[in-house]
Amino acid sequence: MESATFRKWLAENGCRFDKHERHHGHAGPVMVTVHRDGRKAEVPLGGSRQILDARVVHQACEDLGLDWSQLPGPKSRV
Repeated sequence: MESATFRKWLAENGCRFDKHERHHGHAGPVMVTVHRDGRKAEVPLGGSRQILDARVVHQACEDLGLDWSQLPGPKSRV
């Protein structure tokens, strides 16, 4: 699943986002803390076309109390 699609779905499900500042010279994905109903998850939502690992998506959904079977796209993909 693309990062932008997941971010949009999270927002539609009542999530808010806190982007972490990345210090100059540090490599790696841009991590975002996603908040929903007192729960939170850390997700690499840097680039809009970045493909997220299905395990990361499932874990974030579990951490946020969301039903990952409701994700957009073909059900066999996720």
